[in-house]
Formats: sequence, structure tokens, C-alpha cells
Amino acid sequence: MVILKLLLFFFFTYSAVLAQENKSFMWKAKVKHGSVLIGGNVDAAIYKTTKELNQPLGPEEGTSILANMNFKGGYFLIHDLAIGVDLGISHESYSVSIEEGKDTFRRTYLLGGPFTRYYLDNGIFGELTLKGGLLNFSTGDKTDLAQGTLGVGYALFVNEKIAIEPIISFRYTREWQGDDANVSFGPLIGVGIQAYLLRRTSHIIKEAL
Repeated sequence: MVILKLLLFFFFTYSAVLAQENKSFMWKAKVKHGSVLIGGNVDAAIYKTTKELNQPLGPEEGTSILANMNFKGGYFLIHDLAIGVDLGISHESYSVSIEEGKDTFRRTYLLGGPFTRYYLDNGIFGELTLKGGLLNFSTGDKTDLAQGTLGVGYALFVNEKIAIEPIISFRYTREWQGDDANVSFGPLIGVGIQAYLLRRTSHIIKEAL
């Protein structure tokens, strides 16, 4: 019993010393003011939706599969708080049931707008993104697009500047022509890779203050 207690004591002592000495790879997630964020992520979702636009027989219910590729660039105004621009390419596959089976429609569109992020020291961050866009159909009609996304992610730093970031988001999208509109909302699951240029870890910040 005494030997077991001694072993546990040495184990935890060694772990504490190792955590203090190996700052070269045990990077904390706090990001210094003046750092630059560059990267992107992919996410996807499947959901039920109701369409009103261009439906002469009335609203139509179907299933949509959505895949997004987002490119981000941001700047840290203060420690842990970044603002920037998010450009996203979205591909949507919409299926509706008909008497003969299923009818599928596909489209790809581009959205862009500002985003903001805030990081906690443990690597968890919150992100808010607002985007807008425009769809032009062959008939000449124009459809306005607006999208808002609120998410929570985790920055897993593989070294001082590169992080792999799983993220879960809730997305709201509205597209409209005049008084008719299509609205969809629901969760997205994704993962991204970000580069933190000029980044300094939290212990370096604290030592400099």
C-alpha cells in the first residue's frame, strides 16, 4: 500500500513537471492580439424543407442534402477575439417524392460575409457568421439569399500555428423573391484546418505582461 502511494506520488509529480517543461508542444489555445487566421472548413447536413418559390401548385415538401466548403480569413483585434470574412461554396441536392418515384434537383451557389470568433483557454470557441448572396436563374429571375450560422468548436493545435477544428453549428437560411420565400434551418457538423500566423501561446503572453 505504501509502495502504491509512492508510485502514484512520483507519477503525478513527474506529470506536473513534464507539463511545465514541455511548453514547446503543449500549446494552449489562447491567441494573441495581432495574430492572423487563415484556413477553412467543410460541413454537411440533411434536413426536411418546404419550398414556395416557383411552385405554381403550392408549397412543396422535400428532403435536402447540403454540403458547404468555407474559406476564412481573420484578424485578432484583442486576445482571443477575431473578426474576418467567410466565403462559402454550397452544393445542395433537393429530392421530392412524385408518383413515378423521386425527382432530384441540384444547384451550387456562393455566399460571403463577416464572421467573428471568441476562444477560451481550453481551446473551445464560439463562432457567428452572417452571409449573403444572389442566385440568377436562366429565366432572368433573381433570388436573394441570406444565411446566419452560430456554432461551437474546438481548436486542437497540432503545433504552435496549425489547428484541426471540429465544429457543430446551427444554420438559418432564407431565399426570397418578392413575397415568396424558402426557409431552412438545422444543425451542421463539420471539421476545419486553420493556420494562426504570428500566433503566440498564452504562457508567452503572460510572461511578457
